[in-house]
Amino acid sequence: MNKSFAIAFLLLASFSVCHAQQKGTNALLEIMHQHPEQFDSILAHKDRYRLQIVYTRIERDKQNNPHVTTWAMDTDRYFYYPASMIKLLEIPLAMEKINMIKKKFGVTIYDSLVVSGDACGDVGEVNYMKRPNFSTPAQMIKEMLLVSNNHAFNPLYDFLGQAYFNKRAHDLGYTSTVVCGRFAGCDTFQNRTTSTVDFYNRETGELKYVQPAAINPDQPEVKHMNTVVGKGFMNGTHVDPPKNFNHNNYISLWDLNKLLVRLTLPKLQPKKQQLHLTPADYAFIHKYMGMYLHESVFPKYEGAENPGNKFKFFMAPGKMPEGVRIFNKVGQAYGFVTDCSYFADTVNKVEFFLSCSIYVCKNEILNADVYEYETIAMPFFRNLCNAVYTDELNRKRKHKPVFEDWDFSDRVF
Repeated sequence: MNKSFAIAFLLLASFSVCHAQQKGTNALLEIMHQHPEQFDSILAHKDRYRLQIVYTRIERDKQNNPHVTTWAMDTDRYFYYPASMIKLLEIPLAMEKINMIKKKFGVTIYDSLVVSGDACGDVGEVNYMKRPNFSTPAQMIKEMLLVSNNHAFNPLYDFLGQAYFNKRAHDLGYTSTVVCGRFAGCDTFQNRTTSTVDFYNRETGELKYVQPAAINPDQPEVKHMNTVVGKGFMNGTHVDPPKNFNHNNYISLWDLNKLLVRLTLPKLQPKKQQLHLTPADYAFIHKYMGMYLHESVFPKYEGAENPGNKFKFFMAPGKMPEGVRIFNKVGQAYGFVTDCSYFADTVNKVEFFLSCSIYVCKNEILNADVYEYETIAMPFFRNLCNAVYTDELNRKRKHKPVFEDWDFSDRVF
């Protein structure tokens, strides 16, 4: 096997997640090689597609404790733009920070969060903040997980602060993380600057907590790989030089898959890298990672343009198999498509993690909206998931998983 083609890793089968090189066959590659008609045309040009895949297999013991093994293909070999995937990291860090000030100030995710000032003149965000029932971290987290709302990201970015966001991510073991800014038209200095953040009791209007504005003295930057992508960047009617993503948010696909494993199966967090979250916090995250759009009460996502599994790239479009839940986060921008998913089939007692990123911009002119999302990316994602799912259905398990009693009821926050 060509070592540059695929590297396999083992996440040690214990209650910690550790990296070690796996000896023997890469199960991910074996599965894809069984379906050459679906994968060979992409694998033959994987450099062009900047293709990266991570697959985590789960074994349960008699006590239903999870033990995981992970195989990867070309993670961190190519730069990719994670886009909205950074929200998957922001969410638990924001919930954790709220827990840190909860004891002294009584702040919860159900209080109103108000950011002073205007985030770089983003009209869309101003309109978002004017909606009723908009203002709680709970609602922001919900909308980031359900529909990847960019405007919901920015207030929590101010609350975390750029410096803290990066440091805490590294402390938790996600060392590839480089958090550079909001989803708004900010320059690098504006992104280093956070506004004052206030928390209010939603019922009484009482001011609970004030976090002063701050400036990060350092400029985060992606330095460990080539971050220039494409042949040009469309700016109005002109084609500018290629885009350099060195001052854009970044986290490796490997770290994202690891994060999803730890959020879904908290027992696998190493003691020194545990999130300070409660069982209720994890249940909240699981609810909205796994919810389908039609199950949302506020906002309501209706119409043919909002099928329930719209943001479940591994199984969209089309009808979901009975008893299947996909707990995930997706990202899509500039030709990059990414999905990190935990797949749970409660009927057949099957579960696994699958993460993938692919780049589909054949003309290499970014921001021209000439991408092969529907013709290449989505079919590849569906084929990959179906191949892994079929293999998991046929794989013998000594102990079948006992799933959580998930709650997908919704309410207004």
